[in-house]
Amino acid sequence: RERGAERTLRTAEETRQEMKTRESSFAPVAVRPADANTPLLGVTAERMKRFDTTRTKHLATKYGALALVACVGAAAAFGGSGQDTSSIAAAMALPELSSPQAPRFARGPSCNGVCPSVAARDFDAYPEEGSAHVLMLGDSTDRAWHFTFCNGILNDADRCEHPVECVAPTVNFLPNNMQPLVCADGDKRCAAKSCYEDAPCWHEKENEMAAACHPTSPYGPALGFVHLFEPDPESKQNLKLVEYGREIDGLPVMTGPRVNAAVRSFDKFAPAEKAQDGHHGRDAKKRPVVVVVDVMHWWVGNHLGWGAPGAPPDWSAQLGSDRTFDANLRRYRKDLDALVEHVDKAMKGTGRPYRLVGKANHDWHTFKPDGVEHRFLSAMASHVKRAFESKKHHFFDWRALTEKAKSDNMWEMADNFHQTVEGSKHETLAFMDWTRTALPEKFAVNQDVQLAKQAEEEEARRSAEETERKAREAKEEKERKEREAREAKEAKATLQDNLADAQKMA
Repeated sequence: RERGAERTLRTAEETRQEMKTRESSFAPVAVRPADANTPLLGVTAERMKRFDTTRTKHLATKYGALALVACVGAAAAFGGSGQDTSSIAAAMALPELSSPQAPRFARGPSCNGVCPSVAARDFDAYPEEGSAHVLMLGDSTDRAWHFTFCNGILNDADRCEHPVECVAPTVNFLPNNMQPLVCADGDKRCAAKSCYEDAPCWHEKENEMAAACHPTSPYGPALGFVHLFEPDPESKQNLKLVEYGREIDGLPVMTGPRVNAAVRSFDKFAPAEKAQDGHHGRDAKKRPVVVVVDVMHWWVGNHLGWGAPGAPPDWSAQLGSDRTFDANLRRYRKDLDALVEHVDKAMKGTGRPYRLVGKANHDWHTFKPDGVEHRFLSAMASHVKRAFESKKHHFFDWRALTEKAKSDNMWEMADNFHQTVEGSKHETLAFMDWTRTALPEKFAVNQDVQLAKQAEEEEARRSAEETERKAREAKEEKERKEREAREAKEAKATLQDNLADAQKMA
């Protein structure tokens, strides 16, 4: 199909050459030199190859099992770090929280690569059998994880090729199974069979606030993402102060209503097959959903400061004493507890099986192992674990995995905040492995049933082709024998006629 005008201006070869040039000059920020012989958290090069979300492999080659990268979706902003504790307390009391402009990371045109067109979805609903779905309520690191995850569930020939440092490509260069998640009444883009039938159907920056994707078959996982900023359900984020911020019709800026809209939209995005009465709804058996909640970095950025441009954040003024350290932790704990309760209530309203998963995120690149910033995020991670597990929910300790990667000399950062495409790929594999062991079986996120069904379909196709071939050959053999018999009969008749003519002449 014809792609959008932006794609037609450049050939695939030109784009690949540009990517090659960018790769040769790109130098990720490494904490330590990597050891090519050190396996990365059990995610082997062979497994990464099978889940090959990018064919840009210079990091894979260099580090064997792929470089794990740091992510902080909080990176939409820089703020001053010199506030005293009274000003911090006053800021925490405000219902609307803001953050200054962000540094530029690998997003936009510099992030674009090559994206093949993908056939429009050929199914309308999901059967009960198959992978659990995933809804991410997080930050820009989760958005980067989401688009890489969406890319990975496509067939190999349909996947995008992005530069490894990519965090947020423009909409023309998103995997073509992605589309808007939150739509106002009358907006049909969320239910479309494809967002890429003609020109991409996205609004500017919309994908950075909310997005979703379908798998190639109804047995795979649907994946949704909505950007959250603050855990307090009553808080509001001023999107004008967010570099990639955009207000979306139907997606409130207040956290509580924003969560409600995200849950309703994703429930509608991944409907169950019709029940026996012929209707979608509570009587239909909806596929389970794993809801991943990640709200660490925007809280510290908004409340403690993002750091001056070009300089690491310094939270010593806000966290320098046990009293202020504990006071900030208590505020985060209060906000997080309220969010867990709110998300739980919203999911119960869907009538769908679900599991809530708190995710602990990693350090920023500039954090020192013995610094107060590192200690505070570690304490926050403990609160994430407590907040979810105390309510019989679950905890995905991504932070511990990245700390392990540091000790194995496998830790890299694309910038101060975000992971590369390869880091997101690793997170996908680690997360899917975790769901197999930490969650009940029906909540496992994988492509097992999808691939098995595809294998069955392929076997059925080959069997049908073999049956057709044999039938064709049998028909051809029958026709050959009939033709030979007919020709023999005709030859015999001709011979008899010739003999009769000869006798007459004699």
